[in-house]
Amino acid sequence: MRRKLAVFFVLMLLLLPLALADEYGEDENEYDAGYTAFAVLGVVLIGAGVVYYALTKRKLLIKHRKDDKWGFEIQPEHPYVTFIGPVSPMTVHHALTITGTVLVFVHFLSCGNYVGIGGIAGLAMGVTLIALNVLGFIGRAINRKILALAKTGRKEEVARYVKMYQRWKKAHIALAVLFAVLLAIHLNAVD
Repeated sequence: MRRKLAVFFVLMLLLLPLALADEYGEDENEYDAGYTAFAVLGVVLIGAGVVYYALTKRKLLIKHRKDDKWGFEIQPEHPYVTFIGPVSPMTVHHALTITGTVLVFVHFLSCGNYVGIGGIAGLAMGVTLIALNVLGFIGRAINRKILALAKTGRKEEVARYVKMYQRWKKAHIALAVLFAVLLAIHLNAVD
């Protein structure tokens, strides 16, 4: 987890100069945020990470098979696509959502003033994204603890952590829905 946090902060430090750079020059409006393309790409990556994980977890359209090489299989007799890779679907989810968050923050940090409905919604989205990412790391830690305890056969502790995970999941989903609502408000309010 420390390595992932370090990568996140390195990416933020690398992209921070872009956010602080003067994109528009002399006639810049302090209420406009720059790097909108980064924000769009970031939201697309976040959405892809959420959809990939949800569909893989429930095996609705996507199945994931762990292997040393990346690839995919399409078999007409199965109603899903099998993605193959050396990492788990949760890792793919985290990689996409963290990268998307970094890109969104480039846009977020380029705004000089968070006034009006669009600005307030944007500020709330930034806070929500931070909370979602922190909760994501907490959820992954809880999940790992459940798996480790299950291997040792400590059923009572597993049950306690499963209840904790269920509460965590509700909070994580609620924040994701809040983010989507704030995004809709933000997009509706800005030009």
